[in-house]
Parts: sequence; structure tokens; C-alpha cells
Amino acid sequence: MKIPLDRLNQELKNNLLFWMNNGIQHDTNRLYASVSVNGIPDLSAPIGVMYLSRVLYGASTACRILETESFAVLADASFKQLKEFHNPKGGFYWAKDASNIPIHDSENVNMAQAFVLYGLLAYAGLKPSLELDEMIEIHSNFIIKNLYDAKNDGFIDGFDENWILGPTPSKAFGTHIHLLESFVKLYEYNKNEKIVPLIEQLITIILQYFITKDTYDCLHRLTPDWKAKENEIWAGHNAECSWILCQAAKSVKNQELLVACNALSLNIMEQVIKKALDTENGGVYNVLKSDLPTEDFKIWWPQAEVVLALLNCYNISKDIKYKTQAIELIDYISNNFIAENGEWFTEIFDNGKPNTSIPIIHFWKSMYHTVRYYAEIKESY
Repeated sequence: MKIPLDRLNQELKNNLLFWMNNGIQHDTNRLYASVSVNGIPDLSAPIGVMYLSRVLYGASTACRILETESFAVLADASFKQLKEFHNPKGGFYWAKDASNIPIHDSENVNMAQAFVLYGLLAYAGLKPSLELDEMIEIHSNFIIKNLYDAKNDGFIDGFDENWILGPTPSKAFGTHIHLLESFVKLYEYNKNEKIVPLIEQLITIILQYFITKDTYDCLHRLTPDWKAKENEIWAGHNAECSWILCQAAKSVKNQELLVACNALSLNIMEQVIKKALDTENGGVYNVLKSDLPTEDFKIWWPQAEVVLALLNCYNISKDIKYKTQAIELIDYISNNFIAENGEWFTEIFDNGKPNTSIPIIHFWKSMYHTVRYYAEIKESY
């Protein structure tokens, strides 16, 4: 079985055309925060810094891999808008409402800082400049200096708008996995060897604290001293974690960590296949409880992450079953998730029909999981 690269290439182009036609206000060159399945923007919706950073990443990356600057206007617009979210106290605000008033989320604002770095690095690959290099250096130093937990290691969540730690600090999987991903991109961008120990530490922390030893599940939130809090199990995060860890260990050429990450990835994905794969209707469920799915629908991003994780398992093991399952899921995505306008639906019911009540782009859904899906497949295969 062959990966349908030509089809995926066309899907990516169609996706970017959707954003050009529907995601940006052409009179002001500002991005819409939310657009319905029918292409109607919601001007009252808040817009988040993660949303903007993901557009910055997605548009920049798509231009690079498609070898065109046709979609650079999206990257330029998101970069310009992102700068308006700079917090005078450092870092970037979580979000702003339709009246341009900042919104704060103490549990997730650190994860947003990771995506800002990720987006800036992708944009620098498209349009390198001294301004971007300076922003990247300032922002990465801010993250390391202000968000790192010197007492227990790792990065701590729970800051207010002034970056003062509040009464309910925690350690989040989302913060650590996306900071890992961002610091790997930073290392690949500037080849600063001083970043390598931090990348290795993040890999080790995730292996040691965020993944259960018996069921190979990612824990979403821990206490500052690494005790598990109440957690929900997501197959999508399990899959995403499995391949990002391997990619990170490979990037810094740490053979010992790579061996551990490769072995773990196979174990994680065997559990995902067993518990989350819908063999009757196709696709992958996300939220699991007592090893069973809790939903009667599929969400867009776990589909993409499971494909990448399965292909990673195939690269590790050369077991054709992983490639076969990946291609079957690729076909399921192409046949079910992609709307006529080129963007992916947010949710698909088990009967194959999309949930059209949910906007097709919104606060948590812009150009990250989708574009990265196409980019990783294209660059690896």
C-alpha cells in the first residue's frame, strides 16, 4: 500500500485556499476568530494567541513545503496581529475578546507561550529577519527564566496576568510536550547546543512523570511535585506524545533516549489501536474511560495525530500493519473529515455525518494539527 501523496498535496492546497477565502478579512488583513461551516464569520468571538500562533505556523509551513509564497499573506497577517498580544510584563496574553480586552487562563497560558515560539520559528523559516530573531531570543529566554520550576524542575502553570504564581499551581502535559516541540524547533533553527540539555530534560520528565507505566496513558495535569491529579485519558494526546518524543530524541542525537522513546511509542500505540480505533465505522475516538471510548463521534485532531504516530511506529519496527492502519486512517480522513471548502470538520458522528453546529474554525482549531499532518507526511515519505 502506498501513501497517497498527490492527493494529500492537493488537500493541503485546498485547505490553504479555504483560509485565503474565508479566514481573513481582506479589507483589514485581520484574521477572523471563528467561521461557521457555511463560511459565516462570528465577529463576537474571542481570538486566542494559540489560534494566531497556529495560523502563523501553518501558513509559514505550508508555503515552505508547497514551495510558494501564495499564502504568505496569512502568515503576515497573523504575525502582525500576534504582536498586539504582547504582554508588557513579558510573554503574550492568552486571548482577547471582541472589544480587544485581554482574557486570562492561568492553566493554559504557558502552553500558549510554547505555540508563540513555535509559530515565530516557522515564520522565521519563511521570512527571516533580525526582528524575528530578536523576538525568538527574548521569548525563549522569557519562558526559561520565568516559567521554569527551579525547585522541582519542569515548567509550572498557574500564573496570573503579571506572571505571579497563584494559589493553584500545577504541571501540565500540554505545556511540557509543546515546549519540547518548540525547543526542538529552536535548536534546529539556531543550533545552539545550550538548548540540548533542556530538550533532554523535557523528554526525561515526560517519560518519568506524564506517562503511566501500566497503561501507557498520558496524564494531563500533575501537582508541582509531580503527583497525579484527577485526569482524563485522551487517545489523541497519547498518539501525539509518542511520535513527538521520538522526533525530539532523534533531533538531539541522544541514542539512549531514542531507544527508550521508540520502545514506549510502540507500547503506547498498541494501546491506542486496541482501545480507541473504531473498527466498525472507521476513525479514532479520543476520550477514554476504563479503557473504553466515551463518545459517539470523532474529533479532527486525534485522527491526524494517530496517523503520524502509526507511521512513526512503522519507521521504528518496519511492521507493515502500522503502515496499513495509517493509510486506512488517511483514507477515512479524506473521505469523511474534509469539507467541500477544503477545511476539516471539527467533529464527525459515528454515522459519518459532520456536526455542522460547530464552527469549522474556532478558538481551538486553526492551522496546527491539519497542516502539520500534511507537512510531516510529505517530509518523511
